[in-house]
Amino acid sequence: MEAAVDFRVHLSRPSTCRPARLPAARVLKEPGRSSSRSCSTTLRARVCPKDAIEWYERNLDYNVFGGKLNRRMSVVGTAKIIKDDEHLKAAVLGWGIELLQAFFLVSNDMMDALIMRRDQPCWYCVPKVGQIAINDSFLLEATICYLKKHFRGESYYVDILGLFLETTFQTERGSLSDEVYLIKSSRKKYSLIMTYKTAYYSFYLPVAVVARPTILPLREPNHQAHALPKSILIPLGEYFQIQDDFLDFSGTPEQIGTDILDNKCS
Repeated sequence: MEAAVDFRVHLSRPSTCRPARLPAARVLKEPGRSSSRSCSTTLRARVCPKDAIEWYERNLDYNVFGGKLNRRMSVVGTAKIIKDDEHLKAAVLGWGIELLQAFFLVSNDMMDALIMRRDQPCWYCVPKVGQIAINDSFLLEATICYLKKHFRGESYYVDILGLFLETTFQTERGSLSDEVYLIKSSRKKYSLIMTYKTAYYSFYLPVAVVARPTILPLREPNHQAHALPKSILIPLGEYFQIQDDFLDFSGTPEQIGTDILDNKCS
């Protein structure tokens, strides 16, 4: 394992893999970016009405794009470092994390009663959407089903699926801790929220989904090689969240948020 990837070098170097600004439903249908096609095909196979499929694709177009796609780029960039011939599969995994991110944002915007996200109205604030956004967030989360199409023949399929499910649970735990954050505060609680709400899915997952099935021994979860990326990426995620929280109250009028007013920690 002496030749293990230096994740610090990777993370200090911006990726050049960002796709052109196209509608998500279109981009995700391209080779290696087929999560939308897989799920839309599933809906059609179950005789889902045309208007429901169109609504689903509008959901993708509105909520998946608009951000920087850092999580997707991290997956593709990590795969390029580790194993060039795994680029297409890495792209699929990257889009999976972007869809997971969209699920978190849509649901979190409703819980926090936010109005704007990425310079446009939050999805639930869009005319005719409203409470339907709850189900739309579930659909975004359920797109994990497309992993089966691309990876069920791989020996590491269960491990990848487990990573997605475990990270989703970790993030929801962090969100719960933040939502019910009451009077008593401590640095330990703040660190816990940062770790579970942000660091795992935004920083650790994009590297772990590629590293675990390629260079790290799957059947040795306590192996030192698993601890290396986590020891770097979790603190990096905490650092990112601290910066984000600082801007929440000290940034420009366009940047500040409502965490303090809402009695939230992060």
